[in-house]
Amino acid sequence: MKIKKIWPLLIMLVTACATGEAEKIAYIPPEKVVLDRSAKDRAQTLTELGLAYYQLEKYNYALENLQESLKLDDKNAITYQIIALIKQRSNEPEQAQIYFDKALRLAPKDFDIVTAYAVFLYEQERHDEALIELNRVVSAPFYRKKWVAYSYLGLYDLQNDQQKQAEIKFYKALQIDASYSLALYETAKIRYAQGELMSARAYIERYFSSAGKTLNGLELAIKIETALQSYDVVEQYQLELKRAYPFSDAAEKIKIN
Repeated sequence: MKIKKIWPLLIMLVTACATGEAEKIAYIPPEKVVLDRSAKDRAQTLTELGLAYYQLEKYNYALENLQESLKLDDKNAITYQIIALIKQRSNEPEQAQIYFDKALRLAPKDFDIVTAYAVFLYEQERHDEALIELNRVVSAPFYRKKWVAYSYLGLYDLQNDQQKQAEIKFYKALQIDASYSLALYETAKIRYAQGELMSARAYIERYFSSAGKTLNGLELAIKIETALQSYDVVEQYQLELKRAYPFSDAAEKIKIN
């Protein structure tokens, strides 16, 4: 989901955040966007501002703007969806369910919302329900953004020891979005397990380009390069892991060895 319109207030927010100083992120009170426009337009601006704060993980600011948006327009499914995502990330699954239900009642065929809901169900280990929604997404004839659904179907296949089927799902995801990090990482793991080490290396490098040097990614890269006997690369990855994640179990193991 992307912001379709960039209002001046959002430009101010993004400019303030571009400095890289998280503690100085601009706070824009909701009343500042109550301009001489229709209630629906004002609500849309507040929803977009709430989305911007959500993407910056400033959930209190996001919720304040989203709740104000609902006072002006309580028929915007995206507003409910963003609140549901915040509740999901805040480990409030019951509240997330309530807001997903409201979003889907308003827009049952908005497959961005259906996809987000399916991921929520999957992460809550409600796999049977998640599968129904994920298959709805991949079967939707005119919906293009299916890479998330294919990837989570791939995760389900892996959990059920269907590695080949999982690999096909991740391949389909990457055919649509070649930079989707979840599919890249899982494909790298599969190729490593299959002993296809050069392919595994290629996928983990693509993963780093997309997601950065995550802890899980570095751990997998170390395994791949160790198997390839590229010990200079192993040392480089180990150094990066210790610097970025000094208190992780992986860093402790490197120190011991």
